[in-house]
Amino acid sequence: MAYRALIVDDEVYAVMGIRSGVKWEELQIAEVYEAFHIREAMQVMNKIQIDILICDIEMPRGNGIELLEWVNEHSPNTETIFLTAHSNFSFVQRAIQLDGFDYLLKPVEYHILQTTIGRALDTIKEERELASLREQYKPYYNLWLKKKSLITDKFWNDLFSKKITCTKANTERLIHEYVLPLTAHTLILPIVISVEGWDRELNSADEEVLEYALRNIARDLMLQDRHGDVIQTKLGVNCVLLFLERADELDDSWLEEQCRQYIRYCHHYLYGYVSCYIGKPAVMSKISDMYHKLLDMEYSMMKQNSEVHWLKEQHSSKSGAKLPEFNTWTVLIEQGKKDDMEKELCRFFSKLNLEAELNTELLYSFYHSYMQMIHYILYKHGLSLHHLLQSRESLYHEAMPRSIIEMEEWSRRLLYIVHEQLHKDDSVIHRVQRYIQDHLSDTITREELADHVHLNPAYLSRLFKKEVGESLTDYVLNERMKVARELIESSTLPISDIAQSVGYTNFSYFTKMFKKQYQSTPQHYRRQLEETAMRSNSG
Repeated sequence: MAYRALIVDDEVYAVMGIRSGVKWEELQIAEVYEAFHIREAMQVMNKIQIDILICDIEMPRGNGIELLEWVNEHSPNTETIFLTAHSNFSFVQRAIQLDGFDYLLKPVEYHILQTTIGRALDTIKEERELASLREQYKPYYNLWLKKKSLITDKFWNDLFSKKITCTKANTERLIHEYVLPLTAHTLILPIVISVEGWDRELNSADEEVLEYALRNIARDLMLQDRHGDVIQTKLGVNCVLLFLERADELDDSWLEEQCRQYIRYCHHYLYGYVSCYIGKPAVMSKISDMYHKLLDMEYSMMKQNSEVHWLKEQHSSKSGAKLPEFNTWTVLIEQGKKDDMEKELCRFFSKLNLEAELNTELLYSFYHSYMQMIHYILYKHGLSLHHLLQSRESLYHEAMPRSIIEMEEWSRRLLYIVHEQLHKDDSVIHRVQRYIQDHLSDTITREELADHVHLNPAYLSRLFKKEVGESLTDYVLNERMKVARELIESSTLPISDIAQSVGYTNFSYFTKMFKKQYQSTPQHYRRQLEETAMRSNSG
């Protein structure tokens, strides 16, 4: 994309110097215009869209501040770089309040000016891309508002959250009650779409609408003319449901290629990183279990990878009983849901008790899988089972339990010890919040936060929003702005230093974010505080 620049200065040699000193072609600036007073500059900008304005602040026939005020009204997408010959910036404060991009001292060093122009162009490019993105998903917004509470969405939400229990006996009734376009024999193939991150800094509203766009693209690419649905659960999980007449109706290679095409499309056009988790066709009474297996699979995927993953069923033992879903148990333990975990243990051993005879092979497999799960959880949290059990020698060195009752008792004791250690004074969300507080001056990404607490980025994002009530992006922004406001109120630090201390190297962008949060630029906010203090002292 080619850009246009305008140089405004009453000194002819200053204009000539900038024109010849900057390597415009490296910046992709195709056209450079000149003006020697602000009226002439206005005439140019009335005819041509200018991207970069380089302007002297002090000129005899109207100063740069007047021009910036006019530009903000008539060409708000133009970024302005001011030049000034004085280090005592009486005009500069007003220039910053009016959202000027930057200011440089005269005589200007051309390589510094070129770098500054480059940063301004980066800002323009980002804002244009985001504006284009919003324009693309605007049509989805109205649809999203109208269709948000469809009755079928409510059905799938209730089914997956187990508010509705679907059995072979009541399948027909539920289909009729919710007017579902399937029969009791229809197979349903679930595909969980895991949103792992974004290439752009988005707020909660933008993320919500973009995810609606992601679902519509999934509908176009994966459903095409097939029967099915694309939903988002109340926990924020996006899921494609394909309705099939036969298990072999879909070719696996075709479905994989559609998912890969979908992943590429989402990244290229919507700047989103997504992965697809493909389950196995199941009847309606089994689909909730299949959906939760995909969530377990997503949870175990620690890094964002923008890949297609196929579900591999866990092998059961020769008997009627089988090993539990240890991925689900891992989630329960890490989230501190000890009561739910106890119920899971009780359910598993109750099933085992129903066996005609003790299955020692299954008991042996359970023991080693359970130990492996505990080792894995503790390792993720920087702990060692050996050190944890040093004061409990009997539990650590005792032989593997030989009866179902002994195994259940051993499992419970180990659960209590691990739960007490992991959740005595902390939680995943608290650790994330503390990490954010400690790194406000750094760039903070969703993947970095997920790495810190050893969780899948998409899973952490949903968990955080559910527990805190706002997205990770909004939380980081709010915390940064709170600290910035406190520093403005309690210190005399320059605003530019405050911006850097809360992670903003682009001063103009910091000003915009602060104004968006508090309806005032940081400079104006500080001036209001000073004026209030002066009135208070004089009174």
